[in-house]
Amino acid sequence: MRVAGGSGRSAGRCRICGRPGAIRIPYANAWFCEEHFPLWLERRIRRVAEKYRMFEGSRRVAVAVSGGKDSVALLHALKAIGDDAGFEVVGVHVDLGIGEFSSASAEAARRNAEMLGIEGVIVDLRRKYGFTIPDAVRSIRRPACSTCGLVKRYALEEAAEDVGADTLATGHNLDDMAQFVAMGYQSGDVEGLARLRPVIPAGRYAVRSVKPLFLVYERETAEYVRMRGLPMVSTRCPLKDATSGGVVREKMLEVEEAMPGFMMRLVQEFADKVQPALADRYLREGEVGRCRICGRPTSRDREICSFCAVRMRAAGTATG
Repeated sequence: MRVAGGSGRSAGRCRICGRPGAIRIPYANAWFCEEHFPLWLERRIRRVAEKYRMFEGSRRVAVAVSGGKDSVALLHALKAIGDDAGFEVVGVHVDLGIGEFSSASAEAARRNAEMLGIEGVIVDLRRKYGFTIPDAVRSIRRPACSTCGLVKRYALEEAAEDVGADTLATGHNLDDMAQFVAMGYQSGDVEGLARLRPVIPAGRYAVRSVKPLFLVYERETAEYVRMRGLPMVSTRCPLKDATSGGVVREKMLEVEEAMPGFMMRLVQEFADKVQPALADRYLREGEVGRCRICGRPTSRDREICSFCAVRMRAAGTATG
């Protein structure tokens, strides 16, 4: 992905209007101006959503809005798509209690919902569940990002149900998915790979979970937000782990530079062919248990779900 002027080469012409291009999309062999790139990206997201039937029958879609570029781009794109497709969009933000970073993130989520004229919900972890992510990180031996992901998933699913949504959309992008696939292969986590899919139907939970950006590069969402002038948080989370996944991501981007479209083909072929084959062999979707504390689904061999286990350690209590 190249921005005009940033690579020493002259800009081409916008594929749509013929004006000077502002961004080149190597895998599409095309340039776009600042007016038409966001519209082109929205159409791409719409086509992906239609192919994977992400919003079939949806009436109310909760969008997880962290305040970062991916979630902000997703919120605005789905508002445009929803207006045409007939579903309502609600922004849902989880305040993680990470000092100024969380304050700025919540403000970005609020401002974007206000710009779009949609409902925006902020879930305060401390008020609702009695702890923050820093509390959880201090109390358990688990990487911060892993803990945060577990907690956010639970809070977002519950919030989506609370606002009456039938679908929860998250901002996982193509770079994220390529990293997950590569790390899953490296570790031999076949069950994790079998569960890595763009659409998780409602079943164990009351809402369907979808990843509309799973074939959209991180750089594309960054340019979408920049060109639209949307409010976002650009600072790095102070608790973010330095992991081997970051090295894998960096190397995959180097391959992408030499072979445009490599990451997209990797993830799309995985989603269309590899994941279904792994699911048939390794996923056992049998009877699920119920957490004795919160009542939400958990593995049959666990009395307490992972979230409530974290909550008990972090807050010293876990009441339904």
